[in-house]
Amino acid sequence: MSTAELHTKKKKKVVILPALRDYIIQPNRITNAVYDYNLIQERLFNCVMYYLQEAVQHQLKGESFKQLTIWQFSKENSSIRLLIPLKEISSHQNYDYVKQAIKQLASIVVEVPYYNEEKKAQWLYITGLLKAKIPEINNYSSNVEIYIENEVAKFLIEIEKNANGQPIQYTRYIYQIAQAATNKYTSRIYKKISSYKQKGGFTISIEEFRKWLCIENSHKNFSQIKQKILIPVQEELYEKADCWFNCKVHDFTTKKGKRVTHLNFKIITPDLIELDKQKKDYILNMLRMHFGFEEKHFKQIEPIFSKADNATILEKIGSLREYCMDNSSKITDITGYTVKALLNKFNCPTLF
Repeated sequence: MSTAELHTKKKKKVVILPALRDYIIQPNRITNAVYDYNLIQERLFNCVMYYLQEAVQHQLKGESFKQLTIWQFSKENSSIRLLIPLKEISSHQNYDYVKQAIKQLASIVVEVPYYNEEKKAQWLYITGLLKAKIPEINNYSSNVEIYIENEVAKFLIEIEKNANGQPIQYTRYIYQIAQAATNKYTSRIYKKISSYKQKGGFTISIEEFRKWLCIENSHKNFSQIKQKILIPVQEELYEKADCWFNCKVHDFTTKKGKRVTHLNFKIITPDLIELDKQKKDYILNMLRMHFGFEEKHFKQIEPIFSKADNATILEKIGSLREYCMDNSSKITDITGYTVKALLNKFNCPTLF
């Protein structure tokens, strides 16, 4: 996959994005659906959404997608048909594994949350999303035939609109990034954070997160989730996608006692990197001007920048400044006090 480089203005950090970018739009009900697909099955599902984009665009424009070629097949068969090249899912060498994954796919239950027509109650649409035909022997030009019942196809295609006819409750993401994933959870989480990209982040309970990814029985605690899912996904997306997150920062989790109850995803984008760099420069200037920091002090507090985002650190420094001004007669070493306060706040060891 060819790539294009995006540089941020000051630190010249390179964010590698695919040179060819096809944007997929799908309803949030699909992004939030509960299912347990393996990597190949997830790639196939991404392909399905890619080949449904013409219908999605028609629906967004207020045009009938039922006039399209894919819907003509449904008039006699009650389902639409898509032809997807197998080479878009995996390599020729992995065909036996692909065939087995597709065979299992039809029996995997998917829970799709949605509201009824009056939007007064939320329901779960429980279904297998698709059926498939695959060639017994594969060659480079082989296709897989996908069949999707009309009612299910509508769930995949139709985007809600507000009173002004503007689309709402949808996810927009880059197809090539989702397909490049080598971890089964990367595509799912990438699409989830993409749906909140404009809002800057979201909070999800640990129970809801585990249910969404169908890991209630395999990942019993947050430590397992972090090591087996969050960190590998973060590493796949970090500066290779148009958005990512950092699960290693201090405020990524909310705890009740020692138990993690919620995950706080702050969504990072290439543009946000530039703003964050400006905030860090401002933090360093504040510490230098108002707290007497020198180079040795900056080295001592460097660990806090990997524990929390710059906005959180800036908020703490603001409260420290007020406290030091109100208690200047009691604090004999403002610089040393500030260093220790920052390290303690963000659970960093004191090395002096």
